Amino acid sequence: MKTTVRKPAAQRREEIANAVLRIIGERGLTSLTTATLAAEVGLTTGALFRHFPSLDEILIATVRQGVDRIDDTFPDKALPAIDFILALARNRVRILGADPGLAWLLRSDQAELNLPDEAVQLLRSVIRRTRRCLLGALREGVADGSIRGDVEPEILLVPILGTIHAVIGMPGTRSRVARGSRSKPERVLSALALLLAPPGGASRRIKRTNTAS
Repeated sequence: MKTTVRKPAAQRREEIANAVLRIIGERGLTSLTTATLAAEVGLTTGALFRHFPSLDEILIATVRQGVDRIDDTFPDKALPAIDFILALARNRVRILGADPGLAWLLRSDQAELNLPDEAVQLLRSVIRRTRRCLLGALREGVADGSIRGDVEPEILLVPILGTIHAVIGMPGTRSRVARGSRSKPERVLSALALLLAPPGGASRRIKRTNTAS
């Protein structure tokens, strides 16, 4: 007689959240039903709701788990400003490019329209943290001369966020990220670094500093 081994509740809840992201990423939000979700994790719908009281609670837990993963993409704040910005961009491309469901949560306007309010607030919070950290790095870079000062940091933030979202959405990003440092996403991020650099580059800044002294 085959013995069924029950998985710990926390592990099962994590599997359910991961299944939500897979369904959203592969088939779209409209394909997410209790029936499709139960089938994805190999449970009955009744067993599904032994772990969560409602589909809304499943979505909230999924977003919370996703936000935890996104929080892990914030680099060390001790990094120089330009290195911090590029590291955050690379980390986001790596995580979100490999998980279309998680990318959808952050990038789709439909997320705010269809997710429970608590889940929406979690997403807004991580977006605010991202903007705050990037703006802080931009201002620091402008102050120390490593980032161009002829464009306001609030304006420079737009192409940074736009580049991250565009690279995540590029066809084949998932496989390209895995292939190495000179992948197309990496070349795009290198171009972003050039965009953020001061006009004339570091050599001109050094020359001005030496002349002043």
